[in-house]
Amino acid sequence: MRRPDTLDDAVALVRSSGLVDPDDLRRFLDLFARTGLGGGPADARLSPSGVLDLMVEEGLLTRFQSHEIGAGRPYLWVGPYRVLDELGRGGMGRVFLAAAPDGELVAVKVLAAGLRDDPVARARLRQEARAGAAIRHPNVVRVLAAEPDHDPPHLVMEFVDGVSLQAAVSRHGTFAAPEAAAVGVAVAAALTPAAAVGLVHRDIKPANVLVTRTGGVKVLDLGVARFETDPVSRRLESAVVVGTVDYLAPEQAEDSSAVGPAADQYGLGATLYFLLAGHPPYPEADLGRKLALKADADAPRLTSLRPDVPEGLSVVVSRLMARRPVDRYPTPAAAAAALAPWADPGPRFPARLFRPPPTAGDGAGPPTESGAEPSITPPPPTRRIVRPRPLAETTPAPAVDETGDSTLEVRVPRQADPSWWARWLETWPR
Repeated sequence: MRRPDTLDDAVALVRSSGLVDPDDLRRFLDLFARTGLGGGPADARLSPSGVLDLMVEEGLLTRFQSHEIGAGRPYLWVGPYRVLDELGRGGMGRVFLAAAPDGELVAVKVLAAGLRDDPVARARLRQEARAGAAIRHPNVVRVLAAEPDHDPPHLVMEFVDGVSLQAAVSRHGTFAAPEAAAVGVAVAAALTPAAAVGLVHRDIKPANVLVTRTGGVKVLDLGVARFETDPVSRRLESAVVVGTVDYLAPEQAEDSSAVGPAADQYGLGATLYFLLAGHPPYPEADLGRKLALKADADAPRLTSLRPDVPEGLSVVVSRLMARRPVDRYPTPAAAAAALAPWADPGPRFPARLFRPPPTAGDGAGPPTESGAEPSITPPPPTRRIVRPRPLAETTPAPAVDETGDSTLEVRVPRQADPSWWARWLETWPR
């Protein structure tokens, strides 16, 4: 569709989008005609962008919705889910913040337009849904629904208001030993039911672990997970390295299709190493050298980099990253028990992760050089002159634009951390 050139064009697009209740829109237009709502004469704001901005201020639209309608893309629905914002994007698709028909906020991952007819991409979506259905644990992001055959194919997950470990270290420096150990216990707890059903995550890393505002820990991204008995992955992945090189186990680099749950222990150990050291275990720029070191040499002990890390905790992390799977812990539960004695994060955790980044000299650990995240810009103040109807009462609207061209730019919501969604999509295997 064309961008709106006139006020009538903008209002027509808003109506066609189904995002605003007709009665609320009528009340808004009446108030606008009488007062302008901007402190000046009504005709001073009679531009399409100005009116859309006012709708944002009055709570009728989100900033992202306003931007899309202003660009001539009003179809902001994925099935019954009303798109509110874009959380991230990558080569495989986009993740949106959306409202379910009952008003619940969810995250919806949508395959990129160029991959919607790709059987491998659809198979990944089905596998992620299957893996999510196999694990019901408070430390794993829930998969709520999967529609691989819908247009567009999409996956619906719980929305987590949290920060990724990658972003937390980038913004606030390294973790204290008790904080890292507490996160490790929670991740190991999440891996325990997965191992029990023969599911291997294969991509445990800082960007795939979230800390919530209440101190919860969530593991996400089951898109590359495999069941040990799955013959499909053996056939398709025997010559493909699946995972993230900095955090995958040595045996995963050799044959990603044959790894067992011990590979996830390695990813956990490498993640804890990152939290404490501020960089991955083998921070080599050369990929070949990095893989060679993983296979032939142990990473430097954490105590040599951080003398304040307890020797016992350093030993546990080293065992998690043992080069041979047999030398790691027998089960994730055993790994959790080994980490537990040091897991006492203290009263400042996790609140410190959600404060503005500290300035130099305030005692934060050294920041990592990788993974810089965008800052979150609060939306403009909302004046509740027009009260929007509850989300559950909104009128259904058409599905996403058939062209699939529904977004162009990232718009960050007030409380959402976009980093983990964006990183997740960037590393989603092709």
